[in-house]
Amino acid sequence: MPAVECQESGLLPAPTWANALAAVTRRLPAGKARLIEWLFSGSGRRFVGTMARELGGCRFDCSLRDVSARELFFGGCIATQEIALVRALLRPGMSFVDVGANWGVFTMVAACLVGSTGRVIALEPDPRIFAMLAANVKRNQLEQVHALPVAAADCDSHLVLAGHNEDAGNWAVSRLVVNPVPSQLTFHVASRLLDSLLDQEGMETVDLVKIDVEGAEDLVLKGMSTGLSGGRYRRVLLELHPQQLQERGSATGDVIDLLRAQGYKGYILDHSPKAIRRAYYHPWAHFSEYIVPLELGMNDASRHTVWLARGETDFA
Repeated sequence: MPAVECQESGLLPAPTWANALAAVTRRLPAGKARLIEWLFSGSGRRFVGTMARELGGCRFDCSLRDVSARELFFGGCIATQEIALVRALLRPGMSFVDVGANWGVFTMVAACLVGSTGRVIALEPDPRIFAMLAANVKRNQLEQVHALPVAAADCDSHLVLAGHNEDAGNWAVSRLVVNPVPSQLTFHVASRLLDSLLDQEGMETVDLVKIDVEGAEDLVLKGMSTGLSGGRYRRVLLELHPQQLQERGSATGDVIDLLRAQGYKGYILDHSPKAIRRAYYHPWAHFSEYIVPLELGMNDASRHTVWLARGETDFA
């Protein structure tokens, strides 16, 4: 990446030492996560990093303070099973919707997969993170991506978002709240029904929608009800957040029932310790190694689900 481009965004390319170290840590057969955490937890370094070529090689704002960014750069991949699903399903010309896009890992990977003939819509309501998302999209000239600073929910309105703590290690935990505590950093953010937003965008069919919204899963699905009943969303990659749902008076069972009522068939991505370790050290394995039917894999620890619309017989 030309240095001038990075300077315009206030960031410089990853230093030589960081690229050299990443080339080693990405190939470690054991102890990778512990080493990355030991070296960089709490680090204030920030630069433009490059994703692994298997993910498309996009450049991104890499703040080592954020666990996702440092794992992506030095570990090679994050959310490995979910990324494996995206890589297996998306093809040139397809459509992808990223609900709760954060700073754009899934957005960038999907954009590379669907190519210039495909479309990606990315929603991220936290204004601090949205700025990073928009910069990453611009940095990689991803013209097939339309990023919007809104929250998907069950109403076209404004809602309260409790923002993440920038001094903490996880920047992916901002979430919609009803009664924020006084100590929370909050933002009033625009909310949209996903169905009507996609109508406005002219996206009739969604090949894959990813939803990671920290406990607002039921709100998002209610805003997709018309599309769900009509099979607009062919496949849904949905992360459940039981504790956050419970705080809002909902539960994982309510979310599952919403999808089943619309004829969707559910699966679980295996996140057992054994599966997580295998995925972490074999990030380019096919997602089929980790997927099981919902009724066989659902338990209290199950959070990562995949759903097929009525009429979709497999993941091809």
